[in-house]
Amino acid sequence: MEAARVRRNSVQLPIELDSKRIESIAQKSANANYAFARYIKTLDLEMVETVVEKIAAEVTAAVDCTACAKCCRALTIAPDYRDVSQLAATTDMTTQDFKRKYMRIDSEGDLVFKQRPCPFLKASKCSVYGGRPQVCRKYPYLDQRSFVSEINRVLRNVSVCPIVFNTFERVKRHFESSQAE
Repeated sequence: MEAARVRRNSVQLPIELDSKRIESIAQKSANANYAFARYIKTLDLEMVETVVEKIAAEVTAAVDCTACAKCCRALTIAPDYRDVSQLAATTDMTTQDFKRKYMRIDSEGDLVFKQRPCPFLKASKCSVYGGRPQVCRKYPYLDQRSFVSEINRVLRNVSVCPIVFNTFERVKRHFESSQAE
């Protein structure tokens, strides 16, 4: 895939979209990413969240999720009970039938979809988009102003989502360059 570009302080930064490269870079950078996560927790929370919000908005605007859909392919989706009822209605099923067909209880006791990829992923698009679970609506969670408090979730998603990966890399670069000043 060709890399998109985001303008920041008049410097063109490439956006990595290739999922294999993202996984590889994320694996190679895991120790540095954890070290950065510890460092960022020492900074002013409001300032960090403001920086993340700006960078995430730029990256999100440059990434077409339907060209990737790796979150739908790789992650275990855990809809809440309201979502299950909504999905059952969307698919013209009773909640009980929906659970029997699509759901299971995982090792942690959570109700999750039985299969990966998500059973509603069709041609890299959500076939129940209007009724999709809240967990899917909020993913990748970067607009929640909880980057620092949810840093472990961010780190788990760096290798999955191009938006998370590129945002995290730019946030690292931003704070590394501001340290050097």
